[in-house]
Amino acid sequence: MSTTFRDILNQKSWISYEDYIAEGINQYSAELSKDIAEGRKHKKAIRDFLEKNFKIKKIPNDLTAEKNLLASGNVVGIDGTIATHKTITGTMAQLGVVAVNYLNEKIQHSYFISEAKYKQDINDVTDYLYSHETVNKVVSAPVLRAALQVRERELGLDDKFKDKYKVYHGPLIPFEMLANPGKAEMKILDVTVEILEKIIANRKCFSIVSRSQNDAYIRIGLSLNSGEYIQLKKSVGLEIVEDRTLLKDKDRWREDDFLKVNNFINQRAMKIKVGVIKISQRPYVFHAHEEIFDLAARLIARDAMFQKEKGFPLLVDYADNLCSTYFKASDFNKIIEYQLAREGEFLSEMSEETLRQK
Repeated sequence: MSTTFRDILNQKSWISYEDYIAEGINQYSAELSKDIAEGRKHKKAIRDFLEKNFKIKKIPNDLTAEKNLLASGNVVGIDGTIATHKTITGTMAQLGVVAVNYLNEKIQHSYFISEAKYKQDINDVTDYLYSHETVNKVVSAPVLRAALQVRERELGLDDKFKDKYKVYHGPLIPFEMLANPGKAEMKILDVTVEILEKIIANRKCFSIVSRSQNDAYIRIGLSLNSGEYIQLKKSVGLEIVEDRTLLKDKDRWREDDFLKVNNFINQRAMKIKVGVIKISQRPYVFHAHEEIFDLAARLIARDAMFQKEKGFPLLVDYADNLCSTYFKASDFNKIIEYQLAREGEFLSEMSEETLRQK
């Protein structure tokens, strides 16, 4: 029997607060206990499936070589952050990216992007208003995200770190970099595909995904024992091919762009393999070139041992913390708000939600 929307609405409800207090909390607790018990049964079934169909690999006890790579600065953590402020003239954004190793050798780059710059030459009022509609935005959220991902990957290919191993935060080949956000005349793919090809050719780049969108992968990982990892039978390229939303609607693509993305996926992205690793309690998805897949797993494992309860590479957290320190969104917004106040436009620009914050 299929589930209908009405079924979801009618799962459970209380029409008085008193009834909710009397029954709700106990009901939530009981449902959760039942779900956990059910999950444990599925976990065992998944483990049996993995043992029959996959090679479950064990992280070796001796990781001296990997520790030496980390301690000598030959592994670099890379992360970035975006801060945005929407004004009447358009979106303003700050991109901040950091690359760092355990010798505390760092690269910190920041970039400023203003949408208003691309609207200053519009003289016709109707055209100006039309340019601010959502579908016509130049600096949209997907465009900003792609820009950040390009800047992060550029950092790993900087001469200072080019020959070292690089661990990125998030998918190594982000879907957004191939989804061709923005207008065709922006030629985003000319930039994104070029940098991704360099990342794959470098062979020393891998990534850890802290919040995987694929729940099936996480459930696979929960069935692993601590210190185990597997290589899934899908490459990143195959994942993208199977996501029919990217290349299915051929009419929305220019022919050159379609061929460029399709060739990249089939000739390059297939070399990036998908793994799931579990160092402590929480499993994580990671991406690595097929030639360094097992080494990437060992480096992730050894670095995660510096914070074993979390089971996540410390170097990536280090880069993330530096990003938060150097490029705080709150600091960026204060700069913009201060200038708006100086110009006498603070109250007209601030949203009602911002003004009512206590």
